[in-house]
Amino acid sequence: MYFVTGGSFNGKRKWVNDSFLHNNPEYTWFSFFDGDVETIETTAATVVLEGLEYAIRSSLHLPAEDIREKFKHRMSSLLQWEQDVQGRKVIWIGSEIGKGIVPVDAADRKWRDVTGWIYQDLADMAQEVWVVWYGIGTPIKR
Repeated sequence: MYFVTGGSFNGKRKWVNDSFLHNNPEYTWFSFFDGDVETIETTAATVVLEGLEYAIRSSLHLPAEDIREKFKHRMSSLLQWEQDVQGRKVIWIGSEIGKGIVPVDAADRKWRDVTGWIYQDLADMAQEVWVVWYGIGTPIKR
């Protein structure tokens, strides 16, 4: 499993395309801008999940710990799916939303906090973690 993060509109999508998909015509690209974590389809050997921060935001009606557990469960099940068959790959893309700034609004603070915790969980599970700034990917875990 791979996790790619970085600022909004900093080239994560293009970097994932260039780094993982350029020789791979068969992949499923799922955008959380349009759906939630429960509707992911694993119909191709490579699954790209973009906009993780928006899937988290859509769950803010739940208690923070419940959100974290929901995502840990889904990430674990996708990791197991990836490990079940050689050649499968799951790539998560999530924008950095905090950068140390504490939002005034309580809902925005909850979003920032829960996103940070889930990103930590994902980074722990992932075999590689990349930060992309201005289209340049830097590995922080390999």
